[in-house]
Amino acid sequence: MKKVFQHLLVVLENQHDDELVLSKALMLAHQYRSKVTLFCSLYQSRSQADVCQQAAKYQQQLQQTLQAMGLVAEPVIEICWQQPARKKIEQLLADGDISLIIKRLQHKRSLLSWLIPDLEHYFISDCTLPVWLVKQAGNNTELSILACLDLGNNSEQQHSLNHDILTIGEQIVQQSTQQLHVLNCYQADDYSMSLPYDSNLGFAPLPDIQLQHTLKLKPYIEAHHLPADIIHLSEGLPDDEVPKAVLNYQCQLAIIGNAHQHEFSSVLFGNTAQYLSRHTPCDVLIIKQAD
Repeated sequence: MKKVFQHLLVVLENQHDDELVLSKALMLAHQYRSKVTLFCSLYQSRSQADVCQQAAKYQQQLQQTLQAMGLVAEPVIEICWQQPARKKIEQLLADGDISLIIKRLQHKRSLLSWLIPDLEHYFISDCTLPVWLVKQAGNNTELSILACLDLGNNSEQQHSLNHDILTIGEQIVQQSTQQLHVLNCYQADDYSMSLPYDSNLGFAPLPDIQLQHTLKLKPYIEAHHLPADIIHLSEGLPDDEVPKAVLNYQCQLAIIGNAHQHEFSSVLFGNTAQYLSRHTPCDVLIIKQAD
């Protein structure tokens, strides 16, 4: 797969916490020698005259902040006010070589924001690029990274997505002193109302789900040369087990996949990626299924 950190699109909000996103993005840009594009939307904020002045002032503030942070390479700065943010971002993605989007996770402020697909939903479920959602400052470089696999889905697309998650996790730990942990969740209970039955042998025993997942892990362990002590099998739903693992292993980043993009049901009911992006107590990097 294409190098994830080749060109970073940093989405800013013209708010006080922009520096948190900037510092994370510039740290990654320094580690991977990435190109950087900074984007901020001021669409429908004020009158046309006012927004031009606001854009010029914000660009000057950005440049001063970047100088104070010691940035060497000058990033591209895109400030949009003539069209909606999503439309402009889609143009940037179509016209450029952007490989990763970095933004601050925005909290839902009203009931309406939960019902109408917003820019956050676009980044998590509709945009095809990986998205790094920043939640906290990452000053401690000794913390861990959690790569979350899905072995319950046997499709070739999910198999490829699992490999991408591990590859990106390995890229990150190679550039730091962090420890990689690999998590797979499974449900041991069979909630089916029917059991396999043979007229001679009677009811067949339920399959050993943990053993099945252990066997499914072997190709990934061999392909990525993963040591046994970083592999974790956890009984339960990812919604519950991923946040627990983040706390147990002191992770500052969880890498998850979203294999359910572009589904209308995710707007109404959400999906695992949407849930984990909000309830995991650390940054979340969401990897998408390849087209």
